[in-house]
Amino acid sequence: MTPLYEPIRSCMGQYFNIPVDSIRPDSTMEALGMDSLALVELVCVLKDDLGLHVPSGEDLMSLRTTFAEAVAAVEQAQRAPETFAGSPGPSA
Repeated sequence: MTPLYEPIRSCMGQYFNIPVDSIRPDSTMEALGMDSLALVELVCVLKDDLGLHVPSGEDLMSLRTTFAEAVAAVEQAQRAPETFAGSPGPSA
């Protein structure tokens, strides 16, 4: 498992009342009971409560995204937050 797997899993359990034991790597967001509004709320929680850089929109997740894919996208954003912030990166 990756470093952010458990914190994100716990966050989903706490804020969205999803039994943590039911959150598995291959669970889709839809199968976990999330809808599009809940995905937006999840992004806000990850940013505000966990202080994470989070890619927006389809870069992060859709209802068909698995939990493992969502965690991987958030972890990728921690390594290169400027890629997801809409900025072109450092200027030459």
